[in-house]
Amino acid sequence: MKKIVLYTAVLAFAVACKKGNLDSLAFYGEYLEAYEFENYAAGDEAVPAEYAVTAANRTLVSMESIDEETGESFTIYGVYIGDISTIATDTVILYAHGQAAHLDAYWPRATLLSSITEQYNYGVFMMDYRGFGMSEGASSESGLIEDVNTSINWLIDQGATAERTIYYGFSLGCIPIIDRAANRADFQPAKVIIESPLASVANLTQRSLLLNVNPKSITNLEFENAENIKDVYMPLLWLHGIDDDYIAIQNGELIYENYGGVYKDAERVVGGHHGDIPKTMGYANYIKRLRDFIEL
Repeated sequence: MKKIVLYTAVLAFAVACKKGNLDSLAFYGEYLEAYEFENYAAGDEAVPAEYAVTAANRTLVSMESIDEETGESFTIYGVYIGDISTIATDTVILYAHGQAAHLDAYWPRATLLSSITEQYNYGVFMMDYRGFGMSEGASSESGLIEDVNTSINWLIDQGATAERTIYYGFSLGCIPIIDRAANRADFQPAKVIIESPLASVANLTQRSLLLNVNPKSITNLEFENAENIKDVYMPLLWLHGIDDDYIAIQNGELIYENYGGVYKDAERVVGGHHGDIPKTMGYANYIKRLRDFIEL
């Protein structure tokens, strides 16, 4: 109830503000001069030492992401875990992180993914969107898609093949992941994994507010995951915490229901909140769940 009241108060205030001011609240990037990765103090997000990745097994890369409307170029950064020279024959997980912080904060997640089957058996590529970490520019809905598109292009340039590539989006990262799986015809991944996704901005306002507000009157954002998933046909795995009080599980249920393909699988995590699914499931169980889906 407190969260509903908070959303209501924020949006009531936002009605009197410019749309751009509210839109910027969706992106909580933090600027960094340099990444720390395995030396970052992850606190409660830290994972057991057995999943640690050494500096010798990661590569920081920079890419040029182009704003399709203005033509402006932004340098964005990504990190690849694994051997870049073997991308052409490796299974690669493209991971799009959530709405806050930077690569360092999501480093523990990436190290878990690199431990599927055996450590470094799968390559993992994770990027920072514009305005996150060392990446230039400011984030936007279209920018998220352009930045993930740039990351896909980088993988292709290294020899990655669609049939050995897995897309994985967490929270905000589900938006560009679902969009690219639905709308990029030249590189269709083998499988898609989405964790704790938002159905749409309209769905959020309709379900979470005490005000009768047209979302278009207060924000330019749409985040149409529930609509775009209708055009995703590769196998889908959806994970969501039943007790998620940030993005309620009903969001994921709608996306799951709308999925346009043949094979879909769901993991509704008992006791899971937003961002704690690996820990709640147990790290070994989480990794096995992903491995079973990827290798089916």
